Amino acid sequence: MSKETSFKKELINLFNSIGINEGQDIYATGNISKFARARIPKEQILKNINEALRSSIGHNGTIFSPAASMNLCNTSVPFDLKDTPSHEMGPLAEYLRKQTNTLRSFHPFWSVCGNGLNSEILNNVTRHSYGLFSPWSYFLELDVMQVNFGLHPSKAVTLIHHIETTVGVPYRYTKEFIHPVIRANKIVHEPFYMSVMYNGAGIEKRKKLNEHYFEAMDSSGLIHHAKHETGVDVWAFKMKDFYNTVKPYFLENIYNYLEFPPKVRPYQD
Repeated sequence: MSKETSFKKELINLFNSIGINEGQDIYATGNISKFARARIPKEQILKNINEALRSSIGHNGTIFSPAASMNLCNTSVPFDLKDTPSHEMGPLAEYLRKQTNTLRSFHPFWSVCGNGLNSEILNNVTRHSYGLFSPWSYFLELDVMQVNFGLHPSKAVTLIHHIETTVGVPYRYTKEFIHPVIRANKIVHEPFYMSVMYNGAGIEKRKKLNEHYFEAMDSSGLIHHAKHETGVDVWAFKMKDFYNTVKPYFLENIYNYLEFPPKVRPYQD
């Protein structure tokens, strides 16, 4: 058996052990650098991860992944749905973005890619990066499972910003960006929206970020974890479980995501 074949089988067994099964929609993110210890060419590693995920979820499952290009924010660089690469999302995200039949949501700064049965949801999303009718809203409806490679989900869970937006935290506001995009081979300028924090208000995220949420999830058995022999940790959890775990924290204290409530509150003016 070749190294590549053995590696793929190991991944399928690992994915199955953390609950990635037939028909499951997943959102894959994280850092796969330690997989290099398998001593397989990088392209083969990426190919095997994709194929192992696809084998685990079958024809009725969908693989979603981040395709954000935040480096375009506050620039005049046009966003091209097909050709703009993701930025700092990692090689797995780029590999998945380039796959045949992959769809991408139309947002110049925070887009998401999808390949599979339910990927068409990305063709009908809001111009806001988060909130109702954003990819994150649809992910909750689809009961998507997030899969984190090599990076604990407390350090990589964009869904928290969707929750902040839907809750209406006062320390963020919706900002409009007029940005050039490619439509029918022409550059046009269109409005897009993101939830951003007020500048100069001393707003500081928790130093431990989302750890308190995931400690609660872990104690309830809602996170699954496995380690590949290369040393890569892989975690999986349902986005809906994260949402339901986090919601009471914001109902009790709307500033719970911050290190401390802001002393300067421009939103009172």
